[in-house]
Amino acid sequence: MTRTITRRHVVQGSAAAAALLAAPNVARSQAATLKVVWMGWPENQVTPLFDEVQKRHPNIKLQVERIPFTQLFQTLEVKLSGRTPDPDIYICDSPLTASYASRGHLMALDSMVDKSRFTQSGLAAATYDGKLYSAPFGSSMQILFYNKAMLKAAGVEEPSADPAKRWTWEQLVEAAKKITKPADNIWGFAFEQSERPYQLLPLGQSLGGKALSDDGFKALGNLDGPAFVEAYTFMQKLYSEFKVSPPGQFDPATTPELFGNGKVAFFISGTFNYDTFKTRFPGIDFGVAPHPYFAKGKPVTPTGAWHFGVNPRTTQKAAVETVVKDLLSDDLQALWFKLRPYPPVVKAIWQREAATFNTDMWKIVQHELDTTAVPRPATPGFREYEDVLRVALRDIQTGSNVQQALTAAATRIDREIAKYKG
Repeated sequence: MTRTITRRHVVQGSAAAAALLAAPNVARSQAATLKVVWMGWPENQVTPLFDEVQKRHPNIKLQVERIPFTQLFQTLEVKLSGRTPDPDIYICDSPLTASYASRGHLMALDSMVDKSRFTQSGLAAATYDGKLYSAPFGSSMQILFYNKAMLKAAGVEEPSADPAKRWTWEQLVEAAKKITKPADNIWGFAFEQSERPYQLLPLGQSLGGKALSDDGFKALGNLDGPAFVEAYTFMQKLYSEFKVSPPGQFDPATTPELFGNGKVAFFISGTFNYDTFKTRFPGIDFGVAPHPYFAKGKPVTPTGAWHFGVNPRTTQKAAVETVVKDLLSDDLQALWFKLRPYPPVVKAIWQREAATFNTDMWKIVQHELDTTAVPRPATPGFREYEDVLRVALRDIQTGSNVQQALTAAATRIDREIAKYKG
């Protein structure tokens, strides 16, 4: 069972002896207590996963701490910088794999993981310096959700679910203008993550821009090049000139509520929100379409998602290996997909859940993963890259000069990540 202590969810295993008698074939791991730091998703998307691990291994107690997204990275930095065994296992945003590994915060997992079971993109995001440092746990894809009733009321035609007929950003803005009523807090369009590079890098990449040099150490001349200046000028106009997007909405935990409550007509978001809209907002009739692109550019979509890693300073390596292998098993990966439907990185799940994937949304996702998906830049300094760029993107949204903001950000990024050069 799981009980709550503030934000800490501790899988106590008080019925361990009974569970052993009831399940004699369960591996009897050495008694251990593992501390786990996890993303603060809703409890019903996290607790069942770790309850299942606990049920299979009653001698391993899991203390699972769910940290809100806005506090997660800072919390992990504080914990890992202490260079203690706490936490034993932790959630890891895939582009941060190189950063954590280069600073000695991740254990190489090559001996624990059967790489043949995973997609190549999942393995690539988990690899640094030729070794597997994070466990692939899911991928991601952003799609365009739209409120059918709001479009109909404004006389706007629904976008096609066919990637070959995807809308341009220019088409989306024109449709959004017809729906927006700022005085009534009704908006034509919103990003789920309106300040995050994950969500916003594809705008510049659609116009041919490079987010970082190939060696992962040069932002100047790339991030502040013409493509990103043009793309983020467009983004700024969503709030200032076109006025189709709600300003100041920087928390991705709350932006889905705008769409679910009928305040936003078009919403770019992850696949995991599909079930959220169905369950939390049953009154909304919505459709899905592919991610937009610029008319003179090419379709680009973001990808990469949450992995998890092992603290190399753990004193419970046998128990950790047991949990790692269990979390990556086909059964628990299938459970994880049902709890929070990220695109799977375990290849068997695509076959196992084939009926689920026979929908417009998942057909779009599979097409994008095969043809348009671009991961975030590979660099050991991604943490600094993201932190600096987030501030610049906020400033741009609120009116800063785009060229100046990007050049200042690129200059600072180069200075910050130079420390990782050999």
